[in-house]
Amino acid sequence: MTRTQPPKTSAPPPAAVGNGLPRAPVLPPPRRRRRPALLALAVTMVVLGALGATYLATSLGQTSPVIALAREVPWGQVITAADLVEARISPDPALQPIPYGDRDQVIGMVAATTLAPGSLLTRDALTDQRLPAPGQQLVGVGVSAVQLPATALRPGDDVLLVPVAAGSAPAGHEAGAPGVVDATVVRTGTPGTDGLRVVDVLVAAADGPDVAARAAAGLIAIVVVAGE
Repeated sequence: MTRTQPPKTSAPPPAAVGNGLPRAPVLPPPRRRRRPALLALAVTMVVLGALGATYLATSLGQTSPVIALAREVPWGQVITAADLVEARISPDPALQPIPYGDRDQVIGMVAATTLAPGSLLTRDALTDQRLPAPGQQLVGVGVSAVQLPATALRPGDDVLLVPVAAGSAPAGHEAGAPGVVDATVVRTGTPGTDGLRVVDVLVAAADGPDVAARAAAGLIAIVVVAGE
């Protein structure tokens, strides 16, 4: 009896692509190698960044009230409440402004230098010595436009008070000349209806009466000298 063999099955032909070539075998995706050191570094950087942001926000939020100038205060002028305003700053060892809580102690003191608006007030910029100081006198000198420079006088400017004869020019400009008096400008007023501008000056007590008498007669010219 003849036994029939089952037909042999052949392997299926490789799949063909559109151009008739066999399809490339599909490879498994490469396995990613984990690097614990890089992962730890990334986590550390994130944590440090968060801590830095927190510290910055906290530092900016910690401000303290200090005294600032609301307007200019000329040298020698008494500090008033209207001159002061509150400002808030972050603590800085390089700055030593006066705390705003000491505002009442500042009012009534004298500016030891011209104080600019917007600046922080420090104790070095103040003095309790009012003008005139001992040994000085404060005299108002009325001068016309031709008896003082066109350049505006500033508080603290050193000047010479030069005597003039009626209808004549100043006799001399050098310090030490007869009748010439050293003075320091305290304040300059606005021109009056008579065209005269009053300049408050500090002079030595011995020169005060003579300067006042000449100023009343309009016989003083003001000369600005070079600053130190």
